[in-house]
Amino acid sequence: MEKRIKSLAFHILVPIMLSFIIWMLIPDYTVFYAGLNKPAPQLPQETFVIVWCIIYFIMGIAATCAELADYDHAYKQKAFNLYYLHLLVNLLWMPIFFGFQNLFSALVWSVLLLVMVALTFRKFLKIKPKCGYLLLPYLLWALFLVYFTISVYLLNK
Repeated sequence: MEKRIKSLAFHILVPIMLSFIIWMLIPDYTVFYAGLNKPAPQLPQETFVIVWCIIYFIMGIAATCAELADYDHAYKQKAFNLYYLHLLVNLLWMPIFFGFQNLFSALVWSVLLLVMVALTFRKFLKIKPKCGYLLLPYLLWALFLVYFTISVYLLNK
């Protein structure tokens, strides 16, 4: 039981804390975001913070589920290597879009994130189906993020 709690706390809190630190390091982006032409639905900037926190919570549950699953250790290690790499890609989208304000790079990065989430989804699905299915909301959000980033890029180039 203690191992589950530690694993869950780690997998939920680390991405949220890293995201928060990155968010705090990004200079004021409100003027930049307000000045962008945005596609429908037009999301308030706070939506990104709220949705990412929810996504990180769900990711944490999925990662804990995969970590505690009885499955081939070598395969799980590869799945978690991919998971942590995808987390890095995830965390860097915010500074690229909001910090550097580079819409084309953010577009490419969002596509990379979608691919990484899809690959992680497949790996977790193989470890234990419910672990993979927990990532479905994240996969949908990553798909929306690609649509949003492509649309913002096209509307503002």
